Amino acid sequence: MGKYYAWLTVLVAFITLGIVYGVWFAYSVFLVALVDDMGWSRSLTAGAISVVSIVHGLSGPFIGRLIEKLGPARVIALGGVLFTVGMALTSLAQNWWHLYLSFGVISALGIAMAGWVPFIVCVERWYDDNLGTALGFALAGIGFGILIGVPAINALVETFSWRQTFLVLSMLGPVWVIPAALFLLKAPPHSPMPSQASKSTGQDSAEDCHQSPMYYDWVLRTAIRSPRFWWAGGCFFTGACVAQILLIHQFAYMVDQGIAKTQSSFIAGVIGIASIVGQLCWGRLSDRFGRELTYTVATIFNLGAVAALFYLGSVLVLWVAVVFAICLGLGYGANGPTYPATSRDLFASPFFPSIFGTLAISGSLGAAVGAWLGGFIYDQTGGYDSMLVVCIVLALISPILLWLAAPRLPNPAPHI
Repeated sequence: MGKYYAWLTVLVAFITLGIVYGVWFAYSVFLVALVDDMGWSRSLTAGAISVVSIVHGLSGPFIGRLIEKLGPARVIALGGVLFTVGMALTSLAQNWWHLYLSFGVISALGIAMAGWVPFIVCVERWYDDNLGTALGFALAGIGFGILIGVPAINALVETFSWRQTFLVLSMLGPVWVIPAALFLLKAPPHSPMPSQASKSTGQDSAEDCHQSPMYYDWVLRTAIRSPRFWWAGGCFFTGACVAQILLIHQFAYMVDQGIAKTQSSFIAGVIGIASIVGQLCWGRLSDRFGRELTYTVATIFNLGAVAALFYLGSVLVLWVAVVFAICLGLGYGANGPTYPATSRDLFASPFFPSIFGTLAISGSLGAAVGAWLGGFIYDQTGGYDSMLVVCIVLALISPILLWLAAPRLPNPAPHI
């Protein structure tokens, strides 16, 4: 039964992450609809997704601690409730600050509590080995959400309105997220990473570990003092920034270049397919050849995506847009399995939820900066060339920082 529940956990993660992050990345569709309907500037409208990223990231330590207290399943169910409330309130937005509060704060908390951190913890507790592979399968759901969600949401917006679409999306919480968390997710019968104290004394609880003089596991306060924590965080920040610039603004870019909205949503679907392939392949390859080398190779695809956009700006042909989508999906697909697997490689501990929740702030802040920066550069320059140059620089820096973090090397916790 253990293997059954392990794979069931991966499946639930795949579907739920596809739902909540599919809505997140479909904001590129809402961006165009909101600008047209409400008359807001592109940077102001894109700012809502920056708020989502900030709230999503800053809530990480709180969510990690909540997981340690309540368990990931209950936290995910609470996230489903907040997701439902946030989506419903967003459908009623009349001013930009309504959007920022309902979608940017409430929905973002729901996405965070039903998303990245709790499901990473769910999966890593079941998998001592082949963690990258398991995470690749689970996080491929995000690509599946992009594949299905963006065209579906675009069709709903075109057929009805963005308001009615948000109302429909609010039903995903009670239909799937909440019941799946409460009835399908199970905890493993034992901790996959017992502390040094529990090994020596036979005690299993984190509370007992704190009381033992033999306790040498990573805890949050020791992790944040490690330079490798900050190198890894820098990698996550720059990589997420590149991904968000391209993912959030690619739909508007395609439309501005003269590609029809339906074709642009198809391009987003191709990104989804390619990211699924990327998640699966990079996760497996990172287990076999190391996180650093795998992530470096994936960077080449991100650079290929930027090059395709440069070319598309001068020659409007659909196949170039498809090449962009494939490259971006493959490049972005490395982020999902690499970041949490790197975190676990560096800071394996019973207190991993708190450590990873805090480290994940860097990725969310990078996503926030990327979503806002793309719109800001466009508003200031009236074009996309400067934005693409920024993407190149960040894409080159990100793997260098991962090599400095060196998840391939042992990282014993200091004695406390």
